[in-house]
Amino acid sequence: MRTCAWCRRELEDASRVDARFCGKKCRQAAWRLRGHLSPGARGDASVGPGRPLRLAYADPPYPGLSAKYYSTHPDYKGEVDFPALIDRLSRSYDGWALSTSARSLRDILPLCPPEARVCAWVKPGGAPPATYGLHNVWEPVIVLQGRRVQPGRRDALYIHPARLGGSDLMGRKPIGFCAWLFEALGAAANDSFDDLFPGSGMVGAAWAEFVASRSTADASPGAPDDALPVAAAGNDDGRNAPLC
Repeated sequence: MRTCAWCRRELEDASRVDARFCGKKCRQAAWRLRGHLSPGARGDASVGPGRPLRLAYADPPYPGLSAKYYSTHPDYKGEVDFPALIDRLSRSYDGWALSTSARSLRDILPLCPPEARVCAWVKPGGAPPATYGLHNVWEPVIVLQGRRVQPGRRDALYIHPARLGGSDLMGRKPIGFCAWLFEALGAAANDSFDDLFPGSGMVGAAWAEFVASRSTADASPGAPDDALPVAAAGNDDGRNAPLC
């Protein structure tokens, strides 16, 4: 059975023999992921320096918000045990990243190894007129790099959150976030990657395309006339990706 390289749905029997995607949206989502990768990283060799690494990303319900946003989700298991989660990440993986809230950072960071680094996902837009005082427009991403590679990557990302369209799951990450995450970890195609809280499946789909982007046998994800230009991809917020 042949499946779409992005959403993993079964391809129709009438699909072209060389088709990788079930439709235009999935093909464009793959192009957006590649467009967000650093220019020097696109098309690099699939084997990273040193041995293959075990990498992971954890995007759990933020402390105190699990029931509020996820009580109806089939994977809901109550509040996350963050000391146990961070211990698992530190023991089982060579590199990892953990998303949390600015409010929770003071409690989460002391649980992390001293070499872990706090990065920032800054969301464009001002404070709503109805709010008072300081309005939160960023989320910390705690990163323990697997390897350091060239070109370097900024420790802050400035991109819109994923918009509605395909999934209403709270906390969905945009395609550009996924590209930034993989490069922040120093990932290579021969590494393994676990998304510990898969949610909509966006990060897993993006990882599969990240791996494909490193393969010299797969230079492009689809016909150029179906792709977004790289310049347009730089402003993409993931709104058209079917797994967002």
